[in-house]
Formats: sequence, C-alpha cells, structure tokens
Amino acid sequence: MRVLLIRLSSLGDVVLATAAVEALAEDRLDVEIHVLTKPAFREVFRNHPAVARCLEWEPGEGLASLADRVRRGGYDRVVDLHGNLRTRALRALTPRVRWSRYRKGSVRRRVAVWLRKPALLDRTHVVDRYVRALAPLGVRPVRRLPRVFPAEADYGRVEALLRASGWAGQPLIALAPGARWATKVWPETHWMDLVSRIRGEGRGFPVVIGGAGDRDLAARVLAGGPGANLAGETSILETAAVLERCEVLVTNDSAPLHLATAVGTRVVALFGPTVTGFGFYPLGPLDRVLERPEPCRPCSLHGGDRCRLGTLSCLEGVYPETVCEELALGEGAP
Repeated sequence: MRVLLIRLSSLGDVVLATAAVEALAEDRLDVEIHVLTKPAFREVFRNHPAVARCLEWEPGEGLASLADRVRRGGYDRVVDLHGNLRTRALRALTPRVRWSRYRKGSVRRRVAVWLRKPALLDRTHVVDRYVRALAPLGVRPVRRLPRVFPAEADYGRVEALLRASGWAGQPLIALAPGARWATKVWPETHWMDLVSRIRGEGRGFPVVIGGAGDRDLAARVLAGGPGANLAGETSILETAAVLERCEVLVTNDSAPLHLATAVGTRVVALFGPTVTGFGFYPLGPLDRVLERPEPCRPCSLHGGDRCRLGTLSCLEGVYPETVCEELALGEGAP
C-alpha cells in the first residue's frame, strides 16, 4: 500500500505531522509512506526511516501540475493533514484517488477567539487529530509523538559551534526568544533577566536558537556573559540536534517547542495570545506551560503584530523568577 501524507507548512505543524508517520508505520507494516510539503520543510523528513519519498510543492507550481503528479503517484490513499483551500482544490482535481482528512476544529477555535472563551475548546492535541485522520487505514487512535532524526554530521557541526562559543561541557539550557508574531514574544527584558538568573545560579550554559531574524535579539539577550548565539546558524535538523543536547528549552509558543518534543527535550513554554486549548501545547510529562488567565485571552489564532490593549499583560505578567522555579523543579528528572 502506498500512502501520501500532505502537510505544507508551517515548521511546527510539519514537525507535528511526523506523529502521523510514526502511527502509520507502526500499525501498517505493509505501507510505503510518501509526504508532500513545501521545499523549506523537506528537511524535517530527511533521515526518517519510515518515509520512502518526500515530494515538494515547488513555488509557482500550479494545482494542475501537482494534481497530475499525485495521479501518477499510484497512491492507494492521500491523507490531507493541512485542510486549506489549496489541498481541498487538489482533492477536487484528483477524483479517482481516495482521500482522508483531519478535523481541524477551526470553527470552534474562531468562536473561542471571538468570545474570548477558552473553555469552549476541547484541548484535543493536533497530533491526536492527525492520527485520527488515519482511521480509514486501520490505524489505532493512540497518541504518537513526533520524531525527527538528525544525522551524525548535524551533531558534529553543533558540537563545533558550541565549542567555538566557549562551551566546556556544562549542562545546556536552550532559549528561543523569537517568534513569527510579535504578540507571542515574551518581553526582551524578561529574557535578559532570565539569562542573568541562569548564569548567577549556575544552572547551565545558555544557548539561543532561532532564525536569522532573531540573531540581534539573541545577541542582546546574551549580552554581558557566556552563552552561544546560534540564531540563524543552524538548519532545522541541526537545531533539533542542539535541542537534543539540552536539559530544557524555554520558548515562546513557536516551532522550537515542537522540535524539542520531537527529540525528547523538556519544555517550559510561555503562552500569551494563544492558549493550550488550540491543541499545540507541549506533550512531555515534565513539560510546563506558563500563562496568565487574562480575560482578553485568546485574542487570536496565531498571534498578531501588536497587542490590541497595548499592554501585552498576558506575557508581561509571566515573570523570570517563575521560569527559574520551573527549571529548578525539573533538575535531576529522568
């Protein structure tokens, strides 16, 4: 049996889609798994032992061309883990191919945002929704965790970058201060305070990860002491290799959270405009989400460019000392 899984973007969602790969490979030993994603996220599936082929939806490629590739792929089933207009149009253009799709719960989320009522959400994690989409293939509705597979070269480059930054083998604490949306970003002064506390209490060597656009922020967060600024320096799987070396990740509600889950690293996540009820919370038994029950939350599905109230109290009110307390609680955990 040949199956195509589709998840086009964004990075965190694509990482979480590997949970569906895990479930399908575990329950259907006769399956040949292909995935379709955007070129920027192909690396997520590199080295995955259960993925036979990764297709890319190239920039500028029309729906008709892609539909032709899907028709010629010989797929017994296509599973839509994205559920947007493009994937629905692709389904309409391949009527002879059997499709399944996952239930996003978009209407419920939008109503919860509109009414500011997180209690309306059922907190079903997106990985569980992905796995349920595989039910027509006989896959059990049992939670699987996402997984990614850095190569030896990824670990080697990470080791070299850390050593060049002054790391001498002490425990590593990862920090991800950036995010795509401004309202998801914990205040810069809080990040600086946290780094100062990590250093002062001897908790470990801080390592900042993120994209190239986060590099200046990372430099300011680390100013005045030891640490590694790896923002913009590592690929997706190299970032996963960094996280695998770390004791814990402190992060905004952004993609590094899910990469950490995929390599088994503990997470302390800072949630502001979004809420765990959307289904993108960390999954580890020792993971923690720090948030404030503000009456204006949730204020958006994905975050925004600015706080509508001009206060960002949902994140301002999560203090660095609280984060440090969570770091201490996790010390020595298996």
